[in-house]
Amino acid sequence: MAVPRHVVATIVIALLAISSAGVLVRGTGDAHPLVVAFWRALAAALLLAPTVRSVRRADAARIAIAGLLLAIHFGTWFASLHATTILRSTLLVTLAPVWAGAIEAVVLKRPPPRHFWIGVGVAMAGVAILGNGEGAAPSLKGDVLALVGGLAGAGYFLLGRKVREHVAIGTYASLVCAAAAVSLLPVVLTADLPLTGFDTRTWAFIGALALGPQLLGHSGINYALRWVPAARLTSLTLLEPVGAALLAWAFLGEVPSALAWLGSGIAVVGILIAASPRSVFDRQRG
Repeated sequence: MAVPRHVVATIVIALLAISSAGVLVRGTGDAHPLVVAFWRALAAALLLAPTVRSVRRADAARIAIAGLLLAIHFGTWFASLHATTILRSTLLVTLAPVWAGAIEAVVLKRPPPRHFWIGVGVAMAGVAILGNGEGAAPSLKGDVLALVGGLAGAGYFLLGRKVREHVAIGTYASLVCAAAAVSLLPVVLTADLPLTGFDTRTWAFIGALALGPQLLGHSGINYALRWVPAARLTSLTLLEPVGAALLAWAFLGEVPSALAWLGSGIAVVGILIAASPRSVFDRQRG
């Protein structure tokens, strides 16, 4: 059964929204990445709070774990964005489909079809070329933080797919963001990081993170998880580095090289293979 057109449109809008995250995080200035992550999650949870309905105990437990993974994803990736270029950080965090596919194959015993792995392999080759061609000196700290963020993001999306079988998108999005904020708050308080005192510009960028990448981006992806397997859907997030690179070029002056653009093109081809209609836009059966 093919995925409805409105779901395809939702995925496109979500991908455009999440592509802006790197530039927006940079715009938060001196605010600590963990604090930015906390406010982004809390703002989204509060905005969606009126949609919350009761959930089963099993789903509540999964949401709590997904929220913890989302907190790790935000915290590590936002820190990575301050340690390396937006392009490199975004490339590494979008390795989530590799982790998601591996988890589905090994843990959930639901291996993706062969052409998914072929597509991911081609896309990863493009990612490697793009990363080596973007002209910045590698940062081990930034790379590790981005990779951890990608792994946490894969777990978050996999759990989200399971929960979305029973829980409406508004309820799930609000509760998972609330769980992320609750997970982040003790860390922020223990580290004695300032939660307030920022200028208007910083608050505006934090608000934009909540409204764009979170509400339109993450919520849109989570909405689509009801129809699309997590490994296939997250393969589409490999398009994010291309959008992020364009925005970083336009607003921050981070100009990708010709080799970086070549890698982007190869990555897109791989994504089209992995996300071909039979693998992505057909609802998983069984």
